Amino acid sequence: MSAQSAPAAAGGAEPSASPRVGRIIDRLLACARILPPGFAWWLGGVLGDAFGRLPMRDQGRARAHLARAFPERGRFWIERTARASFRHVGRMALATLATLHRDAHGLRKGVLVEGAEHMRALLAATRRGEGTVCFTGHFGNWELFARIGGAMIPLTVVGRRLRNPLADHLVQGARTRSGARLLYQDSPIRAFVNELRGGRMLAVLIDQDIPRLPGAFVPWFGIPAHTPTGPAGLALLTGAAVQPAFLYRRDGRWVLHAGPRRRFPRTGNRDADAAAITAWATAYEEALVRRHPEQWVWWHRRWHTQAAQAVPAPGPEVRKSGSPEVGGSAVPPV
Repeated sequence: MSAQSAPAAAGGAEPSASPRVGRIIDRLLACARILPPGFAWWLGGVLGDAFGRLPMRDQGRARAHLARAFPERGRFWIERTARASFRHVGRMALATLATLHRDAHGLRKGVLVEGAEHMRALLAATRRGEGTVCFTGHFGNWELFARIGGAMIPLTVVGRRLRNPLADHLVQGARTRSGARLLYQDSPIRAFVNELRGGRMLAVLIDQDIPRLPGAFVPWFGIPAHTPTGPAGLALLTGAAVQPAFLYRRDGRWVLHAGPRRRFPRTGNRDADAAAITAWATAYEEALVRRHPEQWVWWHRRWHTQAAQAVPAPGPEVRKSGSPEVGGSAVPPV
């Protein structure tokens, strides 16, 4: 895909980049392309670590949030993990730019699969034309996840519009280079429904506090966190299954983790049902983040919106096989 072409859009018109933005993107990609992936990974880590040491707002927030999520941990662990999280994002960002010109089918060859039986269930569902709401998050490498996923299955990613048109076109273009479609959060609801009824996997990032979107307060590290319930509502509306999936780093390799594919029972209370699905998906991601906390974005204000009353939800357990499972399903209405 040319840098000056618009990302593949599903439903609704997509604003194209201006010629000037396109030229800037082309220059950035040309510079990044000359970096060997291994060097880009190293350099990104150096830059991320340097940024993580600066006495700025995001760096302080990351340390404060880690201390809140892991109250049993000491100051040294908090400091080390906060710097590691900035180092991880720096590596991910620069390595992504350095490999944008590479074919996604080639990139997936070195990726391990965790939860192969769940992945087989997803592939079988797509062949039957069944839609899936995929819950993922800002854990591991969500950009590479979109590229590899688009090369494997009919994938539609949901993103928000970035204020900077250069950043928006670069990020969304990267996510759709391998054939994935793009829907913005403010697209008409019919566009999302059509993607699911067309047998596609709709990938949504739900691990951020976005007050303007409908949501429920569900536990995130034991603390109520406002979490969007729109994706769960779409699953209830269309009858689609829900399934968590992530791409994270383990022992120097990327691991594509597929969680269980589920359909939740409907109780007649749509708000409570949506909250139950959202709590389950959030707890599932938490189980993975607890295993690799340096791969989550701790500077995000996850607990910014305050809840008058928390929503009880089951806590995560990690089985001996290494695949997180969450028991229980009923969540009272907010």
